[in-house]
Amino acid sequence: MLYQIIALLLWSSSLIAAKFTYSMMDPVLVVQVRLIIAMIFVFPLFLRRWKKIDKGMRKQLWWLAFFNYTAVFLLQFIGLKYTSASSAVTMIGLEPLLVVFVGHFFFKDKAKWFHWLFGAFAFFGVAVMINGGQHNEGINEISLFGCLLVLSAGIIFACVLRWTQSVIAKISTQAYTSATIVLGTITTLPFTLLLTENWEVNLNRYGIIGLFYLAIGCSWLAYWLWNKGLNMVNANLSGILVSLEPLFGILFAVVLLGETLSFSTALGIAMIMFATLGSTLLPKLLKKSV
Repeated sequence: MLYQIIALLLWSSSLIAAKFTYSMMDPVLVVQVRLIIAMIFVFPLFLRRWKKIDKGMRKQLWWLAFFNYTAVFLLQFIGLKYTSASSAVTMIGLEPLLVVFVGHFFFKDKAKWFHWLFGAFAFFGVAVMINGGQHNEGINEISLFGCLLVLSAGIIFACVLRWTQSVIAKISTQAYTSATIVLGTITTLPFTLLLTENWEVNLNRYGIIGLFYLAIGCSWLAYWLWNKGLNMVNANLSGILVSLEPLFGILFAVVLLGETLSFSTALGIAMIMFATLGSTLLPKLLKKSV
């Protein structure tokens, strides 16, 4: 669990780092360059491990690389372009509930009554948060479109979480991490060519630092830690741990980016975090009472 908590600390700051890189290049280019840097870092390990991976497993790795890197990263980073970092990281905080509901509909892990209750409460909180921030300007603007893109990334993450866990159980964490980073870099290329709106690059110190932080800290290191912990923690608990991410992400957004929260925005965020925390703690309390 400690591995995954550290990974979440790194991920919680990734959207803040991304905001710094947007002053340098288009969000889609940020994703592609981030993956290229991470790929260079893990490529020697990839060459050693790839030959040992069964051919039948390689097809699954291609798909998981596409979903976990190409789809999730592009949806998050494009969505972040339109909305504030604090709102985006709060949307990521819905992933624990998304994992539960995906398990209910597709994996026969029946959601409890309180999951539905907290889920409704959380999405009402999303409405309050977006409504409170739609009329803000600049870094404090909250966009429904941006939040929906980030939410879509969370749905994809929840859908492939169990699949990821089963593949990691068959190959080593290092092999999975290095392979999916390299393959994800390749699967992102056509989308970069299609979706990039501005090819101009304006190098600056903060953008470069943010880009390397995203590539090494938030891509390679965070995913290695997360995947290592995934072998020791069941899928539902892994999803629940994601609830820690908004706590740190909002703090980083306020301190490092200078974002401010209106009353309605703060209330909506608090409702979402309460719902996520409640869905985490209530099952334990009910089990103890029994």
